[in-house]
Amino acid sequence: MNTSASFKPRWLGVMLLGLVLLPGFLAAATIQQTIELRPGWNAIFVEVQPEVDRIEQVFAGLPVASVWRWIPDDRPVAFIQDPDEDMLTIDGWFGYFPDDRPESILTNLFTITANQAYLVRLQGSQNRELVIEGRPIARPQRWRSNDFQFTGFHVDPANEPTFYNWFINSPAHQSGPIYRLDSDGQWTEVTQPTLETIRSGEAYWIYTDGRSSHQGPMPVELEFGDRVEFGRGLSRDTVMLRNRSGLNSQIRIRPLPSDTPVPLAVQRNDPVTQEIFWPRIEDEYTLNLGVDDGQLMSLGVVRANLFTREASQIFEFNNGLGARRFLEVRASALGPDTETVNLARARAATQGRDLSTRNTDPRYAGLWVGVASVDHVSEAQQGGVVPLPTEREFPMRILMHVDAAGTVRLLKEVIQMWSPGEEEPDPDNPDFTRPGTPGRYVLLTDDSLIPNYEGFIMRGGQAAGNRISTAAYDFEGQDLEMSGQFGLGGAVFGTIVIEPNFPTNPFFHRYHPDHDNLDAQFLNFKKEAYEVTRDLELLFSVEDPEGLDRPEWGDEELAGTYTEAISGLHRSTIFVSGIFRMRRVTDVPILNQ
Repeated sequence: MNTSASFKPRWLGVMLLGLVLLPGFLAAATIQQTIELRPGWNAIFVEVQPEVDRIEQVFAGLPVASVWRWIPDDRPVAFIQDPDEDMLTIDGWFGYFPDDRPESILTNLFTITANQAYLVRLQGSQNRELVIEGRPIARPQRWRSNDFQFTGFHVDPANEPTFYNWFINSPAHQSGPIYRLDSDGQWTEVTQPTLETIRSGEAYWIYTDGRSSHQGPMPVELEFGDRVEFGRGLSRDTVMLRNRSGLNSQIRIRPLPSDTPVPLAVQRNDPVTQEIFWPRIEDEYTLNLGVDDGQLMSLGVVRANLFTREASQIFEFNNGLGARRFLEVRASALGPDTETVNLARARAATQGRDLSTRNTDPRYAGLWVGVASVDHVSEAQQGGVVPLPTEREFPMRILMHVDAAGTVRLLKEVIQMWSPGEEEPDPDNPDFTRPGTPGRYVLLTDDSLIPNYEGFIMRGGQAAGNRISTAAYDFEGQDLEMSGQFGLGGAVFGTIVIEPNFPTNPFFHRYHPDHDNLDAQFLNFKKEAYEVTRDLELLFSVEDPEGLDRPEWGDEELAGTYTEAISGLHRSTIFVSGIFRMRRVTDVPILNQ
């Protein structure tokens, strides 16, 4: 059999320009697998999951007489020497017949699936090309013990490996027979595995002697799922790469072209300094593995360089020794969708709020939690205005929320709760319901709203919300609106005024006659505590001030310089400064809803 297969990168979706305000869509990068079919029987191996998996669509325009798949049960394989035998009478074989054939009524195979082998009978007298567009599915190869398996392999068509090299690390496959379909449509044994090569897109009968978990000379293993997916709650993931080729191997990782590229970084450790850095995978990334070596790759999505709501890209892994795998990587942007942004801006306009001086990039919407480490303080006793280094850092927790309209609020406390989804009547069956409004997380600063929602973490056997608070500052009300631009290169600032009668005024003492703000008769107000004013400013750096350069930088992680001027504690204003770092813990864009 002279079956060949080639791949071309393909992608779906529309190139989106600008910010993530554009309508969301589910991007799906795809590749094309091309398999050459000849008249008569063909044993093929499909490596991608077709976009449309119906057999009549996959083989549209091709004169196929039938398509067969072996779906084994617990019984041994009924090996077929000649495919022309009546496979309908043999348990385990499922077939498809086009509608114009009399056997079509017997069809019991309806779809084409990735990583599966098929027998295809082509009519006519000319070779034809089968082009399948789809996405790769990362699933491990499963072997039947002491039995045959009808399967193919993910190999590089430009560097096809021999059967011997492919199974060099698998004792269960070194002595068992291998059969391939010849040009006459007959199964013939591979008698020279050290010379005969595995062809891309071709399927074989492989015997497994005992048990085996062999995944070829370059296993690519995921912890779960069939692709790497950076959802809204995940910014890092791992991929396990192993070298089972019997030789030192250099694995090349190459991103294929995509209209919605996923900016991906990989964690590396300097063996001398133990420094951690995150190089980007741009044109190509190489990884050297020794014999029987393996490495757990930590991957991170650089969302600051992600400008579409949903992105998808396919990455090629090639060991240069004949093994090649494709892996799909998907990433979702954080921040609200277009409808939420427009609603928030319309609401702000009706309230007469001016958004011209505020950040309007919705990528930063959500709850941000961080720490400002104060390490410089001015010498107030000497009237100093320049903060000087302190012996130790003083950490202060900071809570900020950015809504979809760009309003930045300083929070004292926030509670994360869960709003359960709602069901709606099924229009096709009035006696049943179907999922309607999906559940979502909510952020509350108003405690009176807590009974309206549900907890999502267990404490003492009961569901509870997640409360986040700080003791670093206090003010009247639930939040303090800030001014300025939130995000890389911007700055936000605000003023906290602590009135003499405010409960947390450091000079106010309700039960001390000299500090209770009452006259000698304890009847009328008499100012005895001083008003304290705190002017805060957070200046966001464009580059990470600590040089960490993590994938989350610029989107899920921000840092910069913190400064504060405190008036009222001393006759001279006290100036402090330090470094702050903040992380986005959720992208919920609205408070108390």
